[in-house]
Amino acid sequence: MIRFFLRHRKAVLIIGIVSTVLLGANALFLKINGSFTTVLPKDDPDFLYNRYVEDTFGHSDEIILLLTDEESIYNEEVIRAVKGITEDLSELDLIESNSIFTFLTASDFDFNALSDDRAANDELIAELKNFMETDPFSTGIVTSKDGFSCLIIAPVSSELTLDEESLTETVSAVYEITDKYEAMYPRITIEQSGHPVVNSEIMARITTDLLVLFIVAIVTVAIMLRLILGSFKAMLVPIVITAISVLWTFGLKGLLRSDLTITEAVIPVILISVACADGIHIVSEVFHFMHHGHSTDRSIRMTMHRLWKPVVLTSLTTATGFASFVFSRGESLRNMGLYLAFGVLTAMLFSLIYIPVIMSWFEPVQIRKHNKHFSRQLKLLHRIELIVEAIIRKRVFVIIGAFVILGLSIWGMTNINTDTDEIRYFKKDNPVRISAEKIEREMGGISALQIILESDQKNIFQELDILQAMAEFQKILNARDDVSYSLSLADYVSNFYFRMRGRNPEMYEIPENQLFLTRMFRMIDSTEDPRIESIKAFVDEDYRRAKITVRINDSNTSVMEQILADIKPELERLFDDRITVGYAGDFLRLSNGRIIVESQVMSLTATLGVILIVLSFMYRSPIMGIVVSLPVIIAVMFNFAIMWLFNVSLNPATSIIAAVGLGVGIDYSIHLYSRFRFLYRKSGRKEESIVNAVVETSRGILSNALSVGLGFLILLLSAYSIINDMGWIVALSMVTTSITSLVLLPVLLSYIVPSKK
Repeated sequence: MIRFFLRHRKAVLIIGIVSTVLLGANALFLKINGSFTTVLPKDDPDFLYNRYVEDTFGHSDEIILLLTDEESIYNEEVIRAVKGITEDLSELDLIESNSIFTFLTASDFDFNALSDDRAANDELIAELKNFMETDPFSTGIVTSKDGFSCLIIAPVSSELTLDEESLTETVSAVYEITDKYEAMYPRITIEQSGHPVVNSEIMARITTDLLVLFIVAIVTVAIMLRLILGSFKAMLVPIVITAISVLWTFGLKGLLRSDLTITEAVIPVILISVACADGIHIVSEVFHFMHHGHSTDRSIRMTMHRLWKPVVLTSLTTATGFASFVFSRGESLRNMGLYLAFGVLTAMLFSLIYIPVIMSWFEPVQIRKHNKHFSRQLKLLHRIELIVEAIIRKRVFVIIGAFVILGLSIWGMTNINTDTDEIRYFKKDNPVRISAEKIEREMGGISALQIILESDQKNIFQELDILQAMAEFQKILNARDDVSYSLSLADYVSNFYFRMRGRNPEMYEIPENQLFLTRMFRMIDSTEDPRIESIKAFVDEDYRRAKITVRINDSNTSVMEQILADIKPELERLFDDRITVGYAGDFLRLSNGRIIVESQVMSLTATLGVILIVLSFMYRSPIMGIVVSLPVIIAVMFNFAIMWLFNVSLNPATSIIAAVGLGVGIDYSIHLYSRFRFLYRKSGRKEESIVNAVVETSRGILSNALSVGLGFLILLLSAYSIINDMGWIVALSMVTTSITSLVLLPVLLSYIVPSKK
């Protein structure tokens, strides 16, 4: 086959160039999706239920602006800024202008009453301050209790989703508005947050990340290849092949109109780090034969005869590790795995076909003399031999150490934290993260859990006992340190009664008279007061469904998990069997975590299963398949111990670490065991073959592990902290899998009597 490609090398090269241009051009059609819901399958029950809740109560996403004045927000400048920002936001097509909530809308403040009379204005502002400080419905929600900060909460239209370009345009317009008013009123600082702002930032950073990481990865690998191969021309060949595989991968994504998500920004780095290995091996081997005096054509044919099987096998095992995410229910995880597998196989195909074709134009090189460094290399190999012999002598301690690592890994796996909070995707110095955390500290955060109460009975949420149960439940919620406040129909009823009774603080409660309540609801349904109109966001027209919004001051997923665990018994106690309970809003982040854990388990199981089957078939022994896999499995599981020790959460990025480690790391065990089998067949002496196999493969294995690991360390340059964590843990995994292959596998082989077949 290789003769055919070499004979028609010009035609083969032209076909490769044309196909790459045609497919790669589709990368221009790629769209970016920064939404955290990309992890969820569109048929997931929680996702569908959230859609149902949004159809009932309206869209839940909102842009949140925090205005701060270090002296007091109760002054004319802040009032004019809030008024102006509200009017400008109302002009944006995708902002629900009638639902913008500020301390001005909460208080019915008459902005037009402001005049040139400073004393009169001060009196009006003093009345506003008194109103906000004594209004139980607003204080602590849109104004801080210390009087230094206030919020503008602008719900976005249901037509605006978190994966559209219009999101970026809307958020950019919001930034322009806030910049204008910060320049107009220098004493006021304005922070922007909310899920639309966070996702817009994710989308903006993905493109930058993609380009920066790709360029740095290419330059880094090019320098490494120049040092390893010693030739500029030789360096270019694997680089070009890997770049083509990246272009094909993104071209296919564009052709299939598959959105680019945050985790897929690492695809170029992974492909460059992993896929370059095949090219390095082929180019190095060709030069090896050429340095021994063989012609270019013969060197290529000898290389491909020797290496095509190892290249195919290692590429298939690596691709299997990525493709295992096909079993994930999460759309973005599944897509990333499949496209990475496609990229690896594309790199394999181009390495096997186009590296020989390109190198066929290389001129023969001078014969290299090897005597210069021979004595130094001989000493190094002798030291490795002594180390391996010592390891085999102390093999019991190696086995004990493996069990200790395994136990620690299992402990880490069961105690690792799952977190899908998008705020923590960013580094601590990111402006969006800083703003979100400031809002968490001062105004209750941007994370909101929606508790949905439903019944088949019409008007059930007008009943006194149900409203009292809601109010009691909210007292339990509001008493928690991790809850800033909660809002529900019960608050609107209490506030309406409070206002009817002349704003008497003792009357902020549910009136204990069903007839009075019934009349009150008639008044509520007939009023045109915009503050009362907003009640529709908390109850449907038939009063069969009601919503309790819980604002959480820490967006960490584990905080919400604890809240749910604590409140479920209270819900069962307070509401009878006429009421069913559901969850929406940021509850989807818990669903994301569930999908990630499921995907982790399924991908690991699938990868391990396929690798065991392939190795068992290849070595004609299920036992040897297990033995060869075991060192890598232990090393990969150790990742979970590392994540637990360093408090790294399981998230969309780190969820692929195990599959990558297993798919790439298994190559080291395969390489070592294949060399052992070859030597054992020749000599028949097991221990000698084990020692010599390690001596002959250790430099190659460690060099490959370090080069791949260095490639993954490039991810430390990412703007996302979750990508940073993925980078250094995978880099560490390359080191641990190579070491366990070189230490534990020889020990395991020393206990086994292998077949010579």
